[in-house]
Amino acid sequence: MKEKHLRAYMECAEAFAKCSVGERLKVGCVITKPKGGTIGEGYNGLPIHMEGSLEDTTGLTKPQVIHAELNALKKIMRSHESSVGAWAFITHAPCEFCAIDICDAGITRVYFQTSYRKTDGIDYLVRNGVEVIHLPPETVDSTVF
Repeated sequence: MKEKHLRAYMECAEAFAKCSVGERLKVGCVITKPKGGTIGEGYNGLPIHMEGSLEDTTGLTKPQVIHAELNALKKIMRSHESSVGAWAFITHAPCEFCAIDICDAGITRVYFQTSYRKTDGIDYLVRNGVEVIHLPPETVDSTVF
């Protein structure tokens, strides 16, 4: 896939992140086929039957929040598409739980834009054969893990 298309998919993930009502962090995810074509997208939010803030009174993320990656995977589960062999574009490095879901879904490559203080998710992906590429917004160079 061309660099300009990689950037475009990451920009799509950024656009979905803006849909989140999170105060502390807005995360977006777009899942594509390697030759192009979006098959799932999501952002961090509460389950459909819940309303309100994503953070508790202390500013921490509520445990009910569904992460962007899982919301994107749920969209694929409700469709005729398959995530096997797909690529994920995520605005922030995934947590370990999302990394487990990404591996289980058969996603083979993850692009992320912003690093997180914990590397558990990235480490899990790499240990399990998922290619991980840091695609920061301020440069055209990317780093492969």
